[in-house]
Amino acid sequence: MPAAPQSILETRRHQMFPVLESAEIERVRRFGKVRFYRAGEALVQVGNVGAGLTIILTGQVDVTQHDKSGRRRQIVTHGPGSFMGELAQLAGRPALVDAHAQAEVEALIIPPEELRALLSPKQSLASGSCAR
Repeated sequence: MPAAPQSILETRRHQMFPVLESAEIERVRRFGKVRFYRAGEALVQVGNVGAGLTIILTGQVDVTQHDKSGRRRQIVTHGPGSFMGELAQLAGRPALVDAHAQAEVEALIIPPEELRALLSPKQSLASGSCAR
């Protein structure tokens, strides 16, 4: 009997949820501020505008979404080096998912206006991160 095919989430997880290296985090640190969250505290809540791009420095964060019956469905657990943020955050729109700290979490929060600066070609050239 052939093995069941793997889901796209299993085969492409590393592409969907990349993890930043320490050097990459250090390059963007100047654009954000470190924030601490207690166990169970929400980093993001459905319907609320998020604080910006969130890079997890320590701890773990569960990202969930409510299904049609209102039950919470796990999407992913982010750990150190993982980052989260929806495109909606660049436009100040509300979040589509919830994210809660499993235990104490330290995160680097890059607000939307700073994220736009980070993504600007001028900033990329100034930081030396563009290929020449």
